[in-house]
Amino acid sequence: MAAADLPSSQVDGVERSVNSKKLTRSGKPVGVYLLTWNVGWSPPPPDLNDVLSLNKQQFFDVYGIGLQEVKEGDNTEWVEAFTSTLKKHDFVRIKLRRLQGLITIMFVKRSHLSYCTSFESEATRTGLGGWWGNKGGVSIRMDLFGVNFIVVNSHLAAHLDNVRERIEDYGSIIDNQKFKDPDVETILDHDYVFWMGDLNFRLDKTTRLDAENAIERNDYAKLLLSDQLNMCREEELIFVNFKEGCITFPPTYKFDPGTNTYDTSSKQRVPAWCDRILWYSDDAEYGRSCRLQVKQLVYTSHPTYLCSDHKPVSATFEISVYPKPPLNPVRFEQIKEWQLGQSQIVRYQVKDVLGQVKTSSSDWIGLYKAKFVNFETYLTYVSAIEGAEKNAQGVEVTFSAKAFNDVPPGNYCLCYLTKKYSLMGISQVFPVRNIS
Repeated sequence: MAAADLPSSQVDGVERSVNSKKLTRSGKPVGVYLLTWNVGWSPPPPDLNDVLSLNKQQFFDVYGIGLQEVKEGDNTEWVEAFTSTLKKHDFVRIKLRRLQGLITIMFVKRSHLSYCTSFESEATRTGLGGWWGNKGGVSIRMDLFGVNFIVVNSHLAAHLDNVRERIEDYGSIIDNQKFKDPDVETILDHDYVFWMGDLNFRLDKTTRLDAENAIERNDYAKLLLSDQLNMCREEELIFVNFKEGCITFPPTYKFDPGTNTYDTSSKQRVPAWCDRILWYSDDAEYGRSCRLQVKQLVYTSHPTYLCSDHKPVSATFEISVYPKPPLNPVRFEQIKEWQLGQSQIVRYQVKDVLGQVKTSSSDWIGLYKAKFVNFETYLTYVSAIEGAEKNAQGVEVTFSAKAFNDVPPGNYCLCYLTKKYSLMGISQVFPVRNIS
């Protein structure tokens, strides 16, 4: 499908993704894999490798997963399915946030954790005028290699005629989500904004027969002229200055579950691209060291997954980052080894380069297995020192001998975390041994 055949709101996205200049004056680009999936209250399938494109042996640096319509009480099942799949490739689940049926999960390659900090998450209810979380948005943000980055997963108002409600839902999410990072108070303050989900926009003035005929001919350009999201973006009613890549896959809703057949119920819903991924970056230039740029690599659906009435949609990107980003502020003194049955002293410094770090007694240092998969799996911990950033010589804390009663020998690391599990520092791996 030629870019010339698309609405201008999509042409911009195509030109940006296909014709982006090489990422310049920056470090090695960071690869981002995003997946949105309305799972229709179903359990996870046995194999998630294809939906994460892991069968291609092409691994990215960050994986952001946005799920909608996850059955209440099934938090562990879907989350663990993605976690167990990605941990095999050495990814750590850094943050998870749920709002009723909405779940957002963020994974980062383990080797990048020393450059990954300031995790936050927010959730906004938009159902029933903001009282119910069946619709809304859940975001996770972080600093990565010196730039700030946010992923928003949303489920907007349903039904063909509720365009105004969808626009209002979007506005509520934008207006209500605030962050503590001094550089980014709102979603749109971030260097990179990725927004995905079941946005629920349909096709206007299109019959079921017309849609099916166009899909059979792969004539998506014709249908996209009637796409409500494209038309609203043209009028700058929603996602102003956002980009979207070229849609070259068939509508992702609504299917009979267990099939690739569009809705055969009495409602005979017109197929639509409800499931979308967009991005925003202002192309800012930070001196000579970093120019913010996004290059979209792939935008596709995954029709082999049949568990839901929606098909999952994924997009992959490269984003530019600083070539020499600062390490996380907390730096641990190297540990040669620890011996079980003895108390252990931990020394660390807080490098507050920008004068923005404020350590607290509610911060803590956790002991983790070297291959930990998330920050909830610490074996023991000790409280951190408040105001450590004011001590240039560093501070120390002590793990008591009792703290190691349930710790087996093996390889471990320390993580410095805030009360809300935001990473501020990670040590090198060291052995813990029995007393010789």
